[in-house]
Amino acid sequence: GGGSCFAATERVQLQGGTTVAMPELRVGDRVQVMRADGTFGYDDVVFVPHLKNDVRSVFIEIKTASGRGLTLTPDHLIMAMPCGEESPDARALKRARDIVVGECVVSVSGEDEVVSLAKTQGHGVYSVVTAERSGYIVVNQIVSSSFAFYHELPNHYYHFHRAMHNVLPREVVESELVVAANSFVGKLAVA
Repeated sequence: GGGSCFAATERVQLQGGTTVAMPELRVGDRVQVMRADGTFGYDDVVFVPHLKNDVRSVFIEIKTASGRGLTLTPDHLIMAMPCGEESPDARALKRARDIVVGECVVSVSGEDEVVSLAKTQGHGVYSVVTAERSGYIVVNQIVSSSFAFYHELPNHYYHFHRAMHNVLPREVVESELVVAANSFVGKLAVA
């Protein structure tokens, strides 16, 4: 289970500097993102695809040389690059299962070498979509996509949701009907 998800243990930084676990995120929270130009900022959460849950899933646990770690489903996309490459063009989204020890992931302080990988099992799967049009979110100080398998298609789908976030009341955006409809269409977008 899970698809495009982070483990419930993973944390994001809010604009005020505090960090919160994925299950605590709400529409309207301002979380750290990486913009398309590679700079970091904060933007609104516009959709939380998974409500609090206890879904069992397989995860890939990535540990880095700086002591950072990220636990996410095997097909979730993470920003990686060959270590030592200075060019932002060297950055590419890779499935967590395809990351290898010795390559680098992109963190808030630059490249960070992967020193270990492990397959684990856990409970609770979460993702978040922000108003940032790039679709990149920072989790545990590591840059990731909000999506699995493909980045562009679901990211473009959520441009509509980003627009709706700006005009609809929060109660409508968070309603069970909207969450169910978005989850259904979102699954179609990555199928």
